[in-house]
Amino acid sequence: MGLLFKLRLNAGSHHRDYCPVSYRIAADSPLLQGRDASGLVLLGPGGEPVKLQCEREDGGIVLRWIVERLSAGGTADYEVHAGSGAGLPAETDDAVRLLEKDDRIDVLIGGRFFTSFVYDPQLAKPYIGPVIGPYGDSFTRLDFETREHPHHRSIWVAIGDIDGTDFWNERDGHGKQLIAEFADKTDGPVFAKLTANLNWCNARGKAQLAERRTVTFYNTPAGGRFIDLDVELFADKDRLEFGATKEAGPLGIRVAESMKADNGGTIVNAFGSIGEKECWGVRAPWCDYYGEAGGHTLGIAAFDHPDNDDYPTYWHVRDYGMLAANNLYFAGGKLFRKGQSIRYRHRVYFHEGDTAAAKVADKFQDYIHPPEISIAD
Repeated sequence: MGLLFKLRLNAGSHHRDYCPVSYRIAADSPLLQGRDASGLVLLGPGGEPVKLQCEREDGGIVLRWIVERLSAGGTADYEVHAGSGAGLPAETDDAVRLLEKDDRIDVLIGGRFFTSFVYDPQLAKPYIGPVIGPYGDSFTRLDFETREHPHHRSIWVAIGDIDGTDFWNERDGHGKQLIAEFADKTDGPVFAKLTANLNWCNARGKAQLAERRTVTFYNTPAGGRFIDLDVELFADKDRLEFGATKEAGPLGIRVAESMKADNGGTIVNAFGSIGEKECWGVRAPWCDYYGEAGGHTLGIAAFDHPDNDDYPTYWHVRDYGMLAANNLYFAGGKLFRKGQSIRYRHRVYFHEGDTAAAKVADKFQDYIHPPEISIAD
C-alpha cells in the first residue's frame, strides 16, 4: 500500500459514538494520484484498518466510514492509502447487504436480517418493515390483519391530499405509489442504499407527481441503528396542491403495539415535553417514542433535517402508536407549478433504552452537525 493523503477528523462540541461521516474529494484531485474509488484503503489513528466505502457523486469521490468513538473536542487522524487491501483482514459478513426477492429487498447487517423495503404493486404504497431490534423483536407494527389504521405499515411516505387524491388512507378512490425503476442499489461494509423513482397515481392511474426516494441503511450495532430517508417530490401538472390534511407526513411511522403510550410507552420531544398532550401539534427538531418490546426497552426517534421546508416540523404523534412529521396540517397546504419540487430529509434512529440512555439528543447533533474533516499535514 502507498500513502496518498491524511485526514483529520474533529469531533467538535459533541461526543461521537458510532457516527456516520463522509469526506468528498474531487475525482481529479492530485491527492489521489490517478487512483479511483475502488483502490482506496483507510487506516485509523492507531494504524488499524477502518471499514471504508466510496462512491462517485457529481464529479467527486465520497469517502464514507463510521467513527466508533471520539470524545467532544477530540481529534483523530486517518490515512488514505492506495492498494489492493494487502494487510487488511479477510472479507467477512460484517457488512450491509441487499438481498432481492419478489417485490421486496431485504437488508441484512452482519449477516442478520434487519428490515425490508417492500414495493408490492398490490399495495397502495411501499413500506420499510418490519425493523428488527437487537433481541429479535420488531421496533414497528406490521399487521395485515388489523382493523385499526390498517394503512399504518411500519414506515412509509405519504400525503393525505394531493389535488383531492388520498395517498395516506386506503379508502375507495385512494391513490397509489408505483415504482418506475430503481436508479441505484448499493451495498458494502459501511452502508447500503436504494434509490427509487416512483409515480404517485390517482385512482384512474394518472400520475399526479413523481418522486425520487433514497433510503440509506448504516452498519452500526443492533442497539443503535439509523435509516436515512431523502424524498424529493416533483410536480407533473401545471397546478398541484398539497392539502392542509392531518393525515400526512410525508414521514409516517407506526411503533410496535407493545411500545405505544396506550400500553405504557413514552413520547418525548427535543424540548423535554412528554406525552401526546404535550407533543402533538408542537414543532420540534426531533421526537422520540419508546416502550417495551420483548421485555426490553426499545425506541424510535425521528429527526427533522434543518434544510427541510418549515423546519422544525410539527409532530403528529399519538398515544396509539403513531409518529409522523407533518407540516401540512399545522402550517397549511402548498401549491406547486409544473417542474417545481420539494425535498424532505429525515433520519430515523432505532435505539435500545429510553431517550436519555440512547443519547437521542447527541445522535441528532451527529445528523445536523457531523464532525469536521480536513486534509492533515
